[in-house]
Amino acid sequence: MELSEKQRRALGAICDTFAPGTGGAPSASEVGVPRALVDAIAMNPREAERKQVAQLLSLWDTRLLTALGGGGLEHFSELPPERRERVLLSWCDSRLPQRRAAFQALRKGALLFYYMVPGENGARSPVWDAIGYAGPLGRLENAPPKAIRVLDVDRDANLECDVCVVGSGAGGGTAAGVLAAAGLDVVVLEAGDYYDDGDFDGGELEGYGRMYMQGGGAATNDQSVGLLAGSCLGGGTTVNYTTSFRTPDDVREEWASYGVPAFAGDEYGRSLDAVCERLGVNQEHNSPSAREQVLHRGLADLGWHVDSMPRNVRGCDQGENCGYCGYGCRLGAKQSTVKTWLADAQEAGARIVVRTSAERVTVEGGNARGVEARTAEGHRVTVRARAVVAACGAIQTPALLRRSGLANVNIGRHLRLHPATVIWGVFDEEVRPWEGTMQAIYSDEHRFLDAGYGVKYETAAIHPSLLVTFSPWRGGSDHARIMEALPNSVPIGVLLRDRDGGEVKVAKDGNPVVKYRLSDYDVGHVRKGTDGAAQILEAAGAQRIFSSHSRSVAYEPGREGGRERFMSDADACGWDAGHCTYGSFHIMGSARMGGSPHTSACNPRGETWEVRNLYVCDGSAFPTASGVNPMISIESIAHMNASALASSLR
Repeated sequence: MELSEKQRRALGAICDTFAPGTGGAPSASEVGVPRALVDAIAMNPREAERKQVAQLLSLWDTRLLTALGGGGLEHFSELPPERRERVLLSWCDSRLPQRRAAFQALRKGALLFYYMVPGENGARSPVWDAIGYAGPLGRLENAPPKAIRVLDVDRDANLECDVCVVGSGAGGGTAAGVLAAAGLDVVVLEAGDYYDDGDFDGGELEGYGRMYMQGGGAATNDQSVGLLAGSCLGGGTTVNYTTSFRTPDDVREEWASYGVPAFAGDEYGRSLDAVCERLGVNQEHNSPSAREQVLHRGLADLGWHVDSMPRNVRGCDQGENCGYCGYGCRLGAKQSTVKTWLADAQEAGARIVVRTSAERVTVEGGNARGVEARTAEGHRVTVRARAVVAACGAIQTPALLRRSGLANVNIGRHLRLHPATVIWGVFDEEVRPWEGTMQAIYSDEHRFLDAGYGVKYETAAIHPSLLVTFSPWRGGSDHARIMEALPNSVPIGVLLRDRDGGEVKVAKDGNPVVKYRLSDYDVGHVRKGTDGAAQILEAAGAQRIFSSHSRSVAYEPGREGGRERFMSDADACGWDAGHCTYGSFHIMGSARMGGSPHTSACNPRGETWEVRNLYVCDGSAFPTASGVNPMISIESIAHMNASALASSLR
């Protein structure tokens, strides 16, 4: 993506307003943020959205747009810093959701790259020194060689097999392992690349850029919820936090009520057992980090529920390495599908193709008969198969089904995101929140607020990118103070089990567009969770507490106003798009299983109602939100559905 001189000038001025460089730190332009941001925008597969960014930059440095933002009749780039800040904040606080969405996209883009871009030739960034951040660990020199042998495709190719599996994450990887172990010939297509122990260095820039959908920059169409999903061999299981909850019994009963009785029976129970056994799920690798000791202190003082996390790890150090696990496990301790089901599949003869995106499923006479795909280099890959498993995630799976001609009205609907927001506590003690076990403890104190819906309290290792994402920006100096407190900051994530969801639409170019809006019902639970997280931090001894709202919503415990004013300020700012920041790490339900084509996209076996031998084996199949980190549920659904498919094909 190339910008004109006018567009580059506008982008540089915007980036330097967000990150002007204070206290001796360099500015955004000095560390190369504008160039990195342009490269990231180019990763967006939607041409229409890339053009929107270019158009905004073309208009940004005009006198008219500056005047509309309260900056006077001058070019934005010619304004002094305080007036440029005023213009940006007018977009942040605008009554128009489109302007708030544009602000949030610009804020996240500029600041994320400011803290992620390393120094020259890969050296330490001076920005990390300014905020007391340790930075990446570097690669291990003694890492073992890659165990998976991917099929090299250097020209147009035709493949034949029994089952073509699209996706290699929790759903696709598990399905491939089960099907191949049953003696079936399996081909796995993965859009991302293959990375393993020796490729992981803990760096945020490469971690997001190589292994996450759209380089970690994906979001709902109004920027209200950031969408983090794995996009590499192993999918989310390569980059997730190893949290391994079984599907709760009450959720299983709820899912069964949607017309899938197996969820409440022994069949699904056996799949849960098989998955937990294969992944080595245990509670022996969850030594609390310093930040989790703070969380435990607050929960204990309040007398609230607290328990240990089950995790799918073997030999995890629960220390320095573990805190960087969101960018890949250098130690190979995380039992991703690469280490488990995909290894099993290859041992049984499965072929694995990476950097290859499925364009559509071939349908003949109402039956799935293969997949048409294209490599990143543009080579066509045509797979002929007796059956197809769609497991490319709850954003891409419904898009694939639509591109393949399926018309069921439920495809794309019933999307659930577990939208999470973060409440921050700043402490006198240093906690170095990027270190220690990724997630060791949690609290279900407010999980059952109403009819099985509520919130879960979790924390996770925090690197600059997550503090940037979930903190307000009210000017360069204010932002610098927030970031300089990173070593002393503790996050509490409020993970919502959303009852009312959104949908995935497919644009004319064939790419998915995610639409989502929190209902008043779900906002009520987020509000309760925000108040609860503030109570935990206050009980733990935080000196300052602030939220993820776009305005400054903060208080110092023991001072005038306290938590009551904090919640009043949060309400005044608002909880909707552009007012409160949300992120989704769990994307579910957009092609759900059920008992009728009027209410679901797939039958109780995971087969689409419209096309025989086309199965959905990922988080798309969830009838409702799981209420817990969904990896084990996804793998168990894939195990159950793939086992049934294997029996029918044999």
